[in-house]
Amino acid sequence: MVPDLPVIIGICMGCQTNEWSKYDDRLLQAVDHGEVDKVSSLLGKKGVVATKMDSEGKTAFHLAAAKGNVDCLRVILTHGIDVSAQDLSGHSALHLAVRNNHIECVKRLLQSKCPVDSTDNAGKSPMHYAAANGCVASVQILCDQKCPINIKDLEENTPLLVAVLHGHIEVCKYLLDHRADINAKDANGRTPLMLACESTNFNMVDMLVRHGADLRLTDSLGHDALHFSKLSGNSQIINLLVSKMSQEPGIVSPTKPIQSDVSSPRSSISTPMSAKGQVFFPDQGGKDEITSSHREYRDRLSDSTGADSLLDESSEAEHQEAIALLQAKIVSLTSQNKELQEKLQAKMNNETVMDISCDSYHSTQADLNLSNVSTQESTSPTVISENTDISFESQPEASISEHKLRQLEKTIDDMQLKLNESEAEREKLEAQIQSMLSRLQQSINVASLEDGSDLEVQPYGEEEDERQDKKQKANLQRMSHVEQEGMSEESHQETLLMLEELDTLRRNYKNILSESDRKDNEMKELQYQVDIMTATMANMLTLEKLKEVEKSYISLIEQINQEKTQLRDTYEEELEDMKKLQKELESRMEKASSDEDKEAMVKTIEELNKQVSELSLAYREAQAELGKARENAQEVSCDFIRKEEHVKLLQEVIEVKQQVENDFTGMVSQHAQALEEIGELKQLLQEEKRNSPEVAEYMQVIATLRDTTCSLEAERNELRVCLSSQESKLRALKEDVLHEKTVVQETMVTRKVFEELQASLEEEIGTLSSEIRNLLKEKEKLSNERAQVKLELTQVKGDRDLILSQLNTRELEINDYRIRYDKAQEDLLELKRFSENTSKIEEDKDKKINELSKEVSKLKEALNSLSQLSLSTSTPKRQSQQLEALQQQVKQLQSQLIETKKQHQEIVSVYRMHLLYAVQGQMDEDVQKVLKQILMMCKSQPQKM
Repeated sequence: MVPDLPVIIGICMGCQTNEWSKYDDRLLQAVDHGEVDKVSSLLGKKGVVATKMDSEGKTAFHLAAAKGNVDCLRVILTHGIDVSAQDLSGHSALHLAVRNNHIECVKRLLQSKCPVDSTDNAGKSPMHYAAANGCVASVQILCDQKCPINIKDLEENTPLLVAVLHGHIEVCKYLLDHRADINAKDANGRTPLMLACESTNFNMVDMLVRHGADLRLTDSLGHDALHFSKLSGNSQIINLLVSKMSQEPGIVSPTKPIQSDVSSPRSSISTPMSAKGQVFFPDQGGKDEITSSHREYRDRLSDSTGADSLLDESSEAEHQEAIALLQAKIVSLTSQNKELQEKLQAKMNNETVMDISCDSYHSTQADLNLSNVSTQESTSPTVISENTDISFESQPEASISEHKLRQLEKTIDDMQLKLNESEAEREKLEAQIQSMLSRLQQSINVASLEDGSDLEVQPYGEEEDERQDKKQKANLQRMSHVEQEGMSEESHQETLLMLEELDTLRRNYKNILSESDRKDNEMKELQYQVDIMTATMANMLTLEKLKEVEKSYISLIEQINQEKTQLRDTYEEELEDMKKLQKELESRMEKASSDEDKEAMVKTIEELNKQVSELSLAYREAQAELGKARENAQEVSCDFIRKEEHVKLLQEVIEVKQQVENDFTGMVSQHAQALEEIGELKQLLQEEKRNSPEVAEYMQVIATLRDTTCSLEAERNELRVCLSSQESKLRALKEDVLHEKTVVQETMVTRKVFEELQASLEEEIGTLSSEIRNLLKEKEKLSNERAQVKLELTQVKGDRDLILSQLNTRELEINDYRIRYDKAQEDLLELKRFSENTSKIEEDKDKKINELSKEVSKLKEALNSLSQLSLSTSTPKRQSQQLEALQQQVKQLQSQLIETKKQHQEIVSVYRMHLLYAVQGQMDEDVQKVLKQILMMCKSQPQKM
C-alpha cells in the first residue's frame, strides 16, 4: 500500500535515531508557537521524528494535539508517524485532544486511523475524558467510530459513571441512548443512580429512573439508592424514589434494618474497645472516663466521615494504594482489639471464680460490676461498626487532595494512641487486681495458720500449666471451706438472699430495656409507614386538578381532531398532486429522451419524498401526543388509594397506640415493684449495718446499691420522657391522619365519575386510533405507489445506463480502429518507400550479378586460354598455383552470392510479416501493388537460380 510507506519510513527513522538533538527542541518550540512552515522544514531534516520524547515525556505530536494546532498536526501526519504513540503517562494524541475539547484535531486523528480503544496508565479511554468534560460532540464522534462505551478503568469506572459524577446530563442521555450499562458498578459497588442521589442532582436521578435504573441494587456495604438519598437530605429525590418503590411492590429497601440497628440507642453489640474499658472498673468514675473517651473517639470518627468519599475518578494509583493501606491498618487494629478482648474475658472468668470462692462480698461486688458492664454494653454504641460504616462509604467527588489523606492518617494515629492508652489502663487495672488478690491471699493464709492448716497460694498468671490450675482449684476449695467456717450462718444466708434479689432486679432491668428497644423499632416502622402515606397523599390529585386534567384532555382531543382534519386535507391534496405527477411522469417517460427531462423527474421525486417524510413526522407527533394522553390517564388511575386501605391503615395505627399505652402501664407497674424491692433492700441493709461486725464492707455494699438505684431512677426518668414523647408523637400522628382523612374525603372524586371519564377518554382514544390506522393504511398505499414509481425510474435509469455504456464501448472501439488505421497507413507509406529502395537495390544487385557472371565467363575463358598457354609455355607448378588462386576466387564469389541471397530472403520475409500484421481488413491499391511486386521478386529469384 502506497499511503502506508511514509508511516513505515517514519517508524524506521524513529527506531534508528533515538538521540535528542537541537532540531528536536526547535520542533517542540515551533509546535508550541504554531509555526507551520518551520515545523515542515524541521521534519524534513534527518533524524527528526515528531514522536520522540524529551526528558519530561513530551513529544511534538502530543503537544500539537494538546494545543489544538490543526495545521501543525496535519503537517506531522503527512510526514508519516506512529499514530498510536503514547507519552510517559500512557496518553495518546487522541486522549489529549479529547481532554482539551479540540474537535478538529479529534477528527483529523480519527481520519488517520488513530486507535479509539487505547487506554492510559490509569486505564482510561478517550471516552472517559470526553464524558468527564461533558463535550457531547466529541462523545458523538467517538461513538460513530465505534469506541467501546462500557469500558472500565482501573477503578472500574465506566464513562457513564464519570459523566454522572461530573453532572453532565446530556452526555448521560447520549450514552444511554447508545446502550450504555445503566447498572454498572464501580470498585465500591456503587451504581450511577447511587452517585446521582449522593450528589443531590434531582434531574440526573429523574433521568436515570426513567431510563430503567434498578432501585434494588446495593453497594459493597449493603446500601441502596434510597440510603444515599436520605444521607443527602434532598426531599425531592426521596419522594421520587419512594413513589417509584410504592409503584413496584417487589422492591424493599435493604437499608432499613441497618438503619434501625445504627439508630437504636441501646445496641447489643459491643466493641473490643468498650469491653476493655468496662470490665475491670469497680467504681463508677472509671466507667464514666472510658465512656467519655469513647464519645470523643466517636466524635473524631464522625468528623472524619466521608474522607474516603473525596476520592476522584481521575486519581492515580498512589491514592488507591494509600487508602488500601489505611483500610488494612483499620482491619489489623480491629483484629488486635478482638484478641485482647478474648484474653481479658478468659482472665476475668478465672478471677470471678476466685472472687466468689474467697468472699461473699466480692461475689456481690462482681455481680454488680457485671450488671453495670451489661448496662454499659447495652447503652454504649459500637465504635468499630460505626467506623466501618463511616470509613468504607466512599463518596467520590470532583477534586482529591493529599490533605484529606493526611486527615485519614491522623485519625488512624489517634486510634492507635487510644489503643495504647487503653492498654496502659488495662495494665494498671491488672496490677490493682493482682494487689487485691495478694491481700486476699494473705488474709486467707492468716486464717488458715490460726486453724493450724498451712495453705500455699501460687501467683496467678495469664499462661499457666494444667498442674498449676489443678492446685489452684484445690486451694480455692480449701479457702471456701475456711471462710464458711469463719462466717456465721445467718450472715451467709442474708448475703444469698441479697444476691437473689439483685439477680431478679437485673433480669427486670434487662426486660425493660428489651421492651423499650422493641417499642422504638415499632415507632420507627410506624414513622416509615406514615412517611409513605404522606408521600402518597401528597401525590394525590384534588378535584380542581382533576378538572384541569379533564380540560387538558379535552383540549388535547380537540387539537388532535383539528390536526387529523388538517392531515386529511393535506393528504387529499397530496393525493391529487401525486396523481398529477404520475400523469406527468407517464407523459414525460414517453417523451423523455434528453437528460434535462430526467433531472426534472428526479427533482419531482425528491419533492414527493420530502412531502412523505413531513407527513410521517406529523403522524409520529400525533401518535406521541396520544401516548402522553394515555400515560396521564394511567397516572391518574394509579395515584388514588382506596378508602378501605386508608381505613385499615388508621385502624392499625390506633391498635399500635393502644399496645404502646398498655406496655407503658405495665412498665410503670414494674417500676413501682422495683422501687418497693429497693426499699425493702434498704431496710435489710440498715438492719445488717446495726448487727454485723464488718461495718466497712457493708457500707461499700450500700454505696453500690445507692449508685444502682440512682442509675435505675435516672433511666426510669429517661423512659418516662421517651414514653411521653412517643405519646405526643402518636397524638400528632393521629391528628394528622384524621385531618388527612377528612381532606381526602373532601377532595377525592367518586370512582364512578372517574370510571365514566376514563371510559369516555378510552372511546375517544379508540376512535382516534382507528382513524390513525386508516391513515396508516392510506400512507402504506402511497408508499407502495411511490415504491412502484421509484422502481420504474430505476428501470429507466438502468436502461439509460446500459445504452450509455454501449455507446461508450462503441466509441472506444471506433477510436481504436481509427488509431489502427492511421498506424497501418503510416506502415504502408514506409513499406512503399522501403519497397522502392529494395527494388533499386535488387536492380543494382542484378546488374552486379550480371557483371559478375560476365566476369566469371571472361575468367573462365581466360583460364582456358591460360591453361592452354600454360601447357605450352609454363611449368606444371605455376599452372597449379594459378588454378588454385582462381578456384579460391570462384569460391569467394559463390559465398558472396549465397550471403546476398540469404539477406534478400530475410528482408522479404520480414516485410511480408510486417504487412500481414499491419493490414487487418481491406487493403489499399498501393499496398496491393507493393505486395505484387514483392511476390514477383520472390518468383523471379528461383527462376534466376
